[in-house]
Amino acid sequence: MKPYNKEYILKILKEYNNAIKDGNKGLYKIDRRIFKKKDIHGYMYKNIEEYNIEIVELLKEDKCVMRIDPREIESSYEAICYARGKVGIVGLGLGYVALEMAKKENVSEVIVYETSQDIIDLYMDNFKENKKIKIICTDAFKADREKFDFFYVDIYNYSLTLKVVKDYKKFMKLHEIEEYSFWGMEHFMLSCKYEDILWVYVPENWVGMCKDLYTELQSSGYIKRYKPLNENKVTKILYEFKEILNSDM
Repeated sequence: MKPYNKEYILKILKEYNNAIKDGNKGLYKIDRRIFKKKDIHGYMYKNIEEYNIEIVELLKEDKCVMRIDPREIESSYEAICYARGKVGIVGLGLGYVALEMAKKENVSEVIVYETSQDIIDLYMDNFKENKKIKIICTDAFKADREKFDFFYVDIYNYSLTLKVVKDYKKFMKLHEIEEYSFWGMEHFMLSCKYEDILWVYVPENWVGMCKDLYTELQSSGYIKRYKPLNENKVTKILYEFKEILNSDM
């Protein structure tokens, strides 16, 4: 299914609305509410669609950590598509990405690093044990070394900062990783100027993921409402990535 297809989005929203129940653990709670159109964000575009359906949220002291909404589904689509073999994920959230990756036949194992036992307990209250998924309550930066076919970092609370570069460097040193990605990678790369990217050794999977998602954005018509990220910010982050990526050539 296409990530920018409203029927597909509604199908996922209904599936997880039915699977997840409200609950509290420590500072965290799961809640749900119907959002107004202006409060629903699309991934890389301005949303003008109404979604008359409750959206599940994970909150920490009443502040949103994540929610299963159109942006979450659209932004994780390519990472889920590219996941294969042994997969590592940093950040459990409500479990959506881990569960969707585990559904794939070409994914053999999903290891999730999550610092909060309360978040893990909320997840376990809603989903039965999955033989493919292993959740480790630990600081992901201090985990034992592993070998991964695909590694996805999802701890950025829907924002882009230089932390994505620092984390890339740390995780690539800690683990043996064949393909790496992070939340928001496609939006970041597509917001960069073409003449700047030409001088950067961009990972092959980043190129493929960006190409695929841009094609879907075009075919959906949402490209008309595309919203690039701040040019100065992405240029600075790209420059930092250039220092690392080009040194690996």
